[in-house]
Amino acid sequence: MRKLDFVRLPEIEKEKDMDKFEVGERFLYGSNTIAQKTNKEVGQSITYYEVLRKTHNGIEYIPIFDYMEEDKGEEI
Repeated sequence: MRKLDFVRLPEIEKEKDMDKFEVGERFLYGSNTIAQKTNKEVGQSITYYEVLRKTHNGIEYIPIFDYMEEDKGEEI
């Protein structure tokens, strides 16, 4: 994932806040995952989450393991 896209991911601290996401949306959940925005550099591994399904009980999401890629000229 490009660095710019990564730092723009929404941050969630509480599970109840996940209800606003739709299938396919990506987000950061928890303090360690959120801290990657400042701790990780291009080329390093990153983790974020993607919504797979929404039900009446909440959402189903999975972790995505990726690498931070260099931006192509955009500014944060």
